[in-house]
Amino acid sequence: MELSPSPLTYQADAAGSPWSAALCSNVSSGQGDWWPLQLHWQGEVDPLQPELVQVDPVLRLLLLGDGLTTRNLAALTQEPIQAHLLDTGRVDLPAEQRAAPQSMQRLAKDLARLGSPLMRRRVWLCGATSQQPLLYATSWWNSDHLARYLPHPNLPIGQNLIQEKLETFRELRRLYYGEAEPIARLLNCPGPFWARHYLLLHRGQPLTVIYEVFSSRLRARVLPG
Repeated sequence: MELSPSPLTYQADAAGSPWSAALCSNVSSGQGDWWPLQLHWQGEVDPLQPELVQVDPVLRLLLLGDGLTTRNLAALTQEPIQAHLLDTGRVDLPAEQRAAPQSMQRLAKDLARLGSPLMRRRVWLCGATSQQPLLYATSWWNSDHLARYLPHPNLPIGQNLIQEKLETFRELRRLYYGEAEPIARLLNCPGPFWARHYLLLHRGQPLTVIYEVFSSRLRARVLPG
């Protein structure tokens, strides 16, 4: 698989929707297709978790923060954040749930809250100037929500929400710590990695389930200033 594609460059089709092609395509739901970590640890989203004591403060704030990830990354790196697409397409909800590792069953159950048809979108984020990889993310959407609330496929989710002035609530669900060789190659840094998954809610209803894996380079001593 190509791990460093160009930035997203969707064009609207004749129907006027930039998502039309993706809504008609399928991606597989096999074990590991969205690169779940091989876990050393997982736990509740609690700032007092003993396992978080040794985590760099910058990374700890990213893991536990309930603000927009792209905005937080931009503030920390002092540069705009750019999204690069890995793949987007329809997945079968039951198959996607069965393919989730046993250690991530809470995530699998959260997918059911989105309903069908289900879309999966995988991206990585980097600094627009430095091109330094910062994060790998998978998000799952009901297809109606994807087309309605993510109208600019060339932008990260957070920037879409800002432009659409959409009020959302982030329900942090689980923290993870583990390894994934494809992510190490994509982010160009060794694991283990810290990750999280959460629900993004609008008016009390789930819009998307998001799984984020942060670069192990996100530490205070390697950021600008």
